[in-house]
Amino acid sequence: MSLASSVEEEFGRMKAQVDGLVARFDLAWKNLRNQLEPKELQAILDLVQRAHDQAQYAIAHGDLPPGQPPVPWELAHGLSVLHLGAAQPLPQSVDQLATQVLKDGSLLGCRKWELLDLKWSEALVAWIENLRDHATFGTTPALLQIPDEVLLDLAGDWGTGYFEPQSAAQRVADLITADQPQVTIHLGDVYYAGTDSDERNNLASWPMGSKASFSLNSNHEMYSGAHGYFDEIQTLFPDQQGTSYFALFNTHWLIIGLDSAYASDEMQLYMDGNLNAVQEQWLSDLMASHGQGRKIILLSHHQGLDITGKTPTALYGQVCKALGNRVPDYWYWGHLHNGIFYAPKTDPQGMGVMNGRCVGHGAIPYGDASELDHAPGVLWSETQKAGDANYPLRVLNGYARVRLQGAQITEQFVSEKGTVRWPLV
Repeated sequence: MSLASSVEEEFGRMKAQVDGLVARFDLAWKNLRNQLEPKELQAILDLVQRAHDQAQYAIAHGDLPPGQPPVPWELAHGLSVLHLGAAQPLPQSVDQLATQVLKDGSLLGCRKWELLDLKWSEALVAWIENLRDHATFGTTPALLQIPDEVLLDLAGDWGTGYFEPQSAAQRVADLITADQPQVTIHLGDVYYAGTDSDERNNLASWPMGSKASFSLNSNHEMYSGAHGYFDEIQTLFPDQQGTSYFALFNTHWLIIGLDSAYASDEMQLYMDGNLNAVQEQWLSDLMASHGQGRKIILLSHHQGLDITGKTPTALYGQVCKALGNRVPDYWYWGHLHNGIFYAPKTDPQGMGVMNGRCVGHGAIPYGDASELDHAPGVLWSETQKAGDANYPLRVLNGYARVRLQGAQITEQFVSEKGTVRWPLV
């Protein structure tokens, strides 16, 4: 069966599930009305309205509305599908909308995982259900010594599951397994909403390192209050000790994994990275005990720079301050569905030089991001078509291979086909 046929079947099944989503939403909304102030409830409705308007504008113009902050696409179908208003329904099938690539590489279409995939409504419902119900934040971070020569494989936004034969997620997992790395780290995002079943089904095949494996929290895990995430790391990632942040070290390197999602603004669907006071203090203490004389590799779900590499995010400022007014030497993040190798960036306040890397191309289909063309802060981004008949505009998914040999670091961006995409040879 072709993906187009299977998508149509899934669309039919999803239509049958809509009544269930509406019932869940009605119950969650009723409960939330007793917990939130009227202005907060109105803010949610306004956000859903803006998401609907944003989608209509993007369909008509091929870009987001100018001068307005973007709204998470998970909310796009809220007005029509969940009956939050009387809006004209957005396209819901491949026949109604031909896929196009937005300038950030996102695929605006109705296929599975594209921006108007009807099943993103699950994330909206889960967000409402868990807006005031978050898992307990673990505070027993792992501190693990690793060899001076070690291979780490990193992939972000990998949690789609094997949704089609030889899916990108499976290809990436098989390649990581073949690498035989000592450490593997998922940079976060299990879809659609990080629920218990999402975590069990879509993260279960994560390739484990011979010494340790870790998984970061993210906005999608937070849609379900991170309950599924914290349950899953207890069993699948025991090295994390039930905690969403951790550190690895050897003679020359300190590798720090952060939870940039738990303290993120819930009313903005956890889209912007933020650290809580617990992690800020832990980072400061960690630098005092293990930071001296070591280079720093930072790992987070949310990005330290905007997609073009020009503008630091608020998370960047938090991290640098907690590190003792220094930038990490290397920073790997996901969140943006792309593979991007940034040029070294000198901090304007004299805190050092940072090498940023976006490894958010683990599995979600995405296209060639035109806004990265000729961006001075970008040395390379993935532009090669994947040759996928089911997603003709998709470019290659992949992961990062990071080898530490003493004080030296070697980095490779590897495609789902096993080719080294960066550095170019």
